[in-house]
Amino acid sequence: MEYLDYYEIGQKIKRCRIDHGMSQEQVAELCDISASFYGNIERGTKKMSLDTFVVICNKLNLSPDYLLQDNLPDSDPVIFNIIREVKKSGDTQFKRYLSIIKALAKIAGEL
Repeated sequence: MEYLDYYEIGQKIKRCRIDHGMSQEQVAELCDISASFYGNIERGTKKMSLDTFVVICNKLNLSPDYLLQDNLPDSDPVIFNIIREVKKSGDTQFKRYLSIIKALAKIAGEL
């Protein structure tokens, strides 16, 4: 990639926000930025700082690789979709899911 497509990055962020059932205002508040600036990010009309990029990725559980390159290196799309769906059910459920996966990985490593 030779340049960043801010419009496409914004559209990916928007799709994720909608998947989470959140408004622009809710995400902006989570990220501690103004709703108008967040709207501009989704439309690709304003460039965000690296700090804001990281906060958005963290708050929406987005992979920077997905936003920047449209891929997730060394990942299985089925696993990625499962994780994304579990994250939608909330922090507590996601933590339970991770603990189960870690326990299964530990057991598999012992075999």
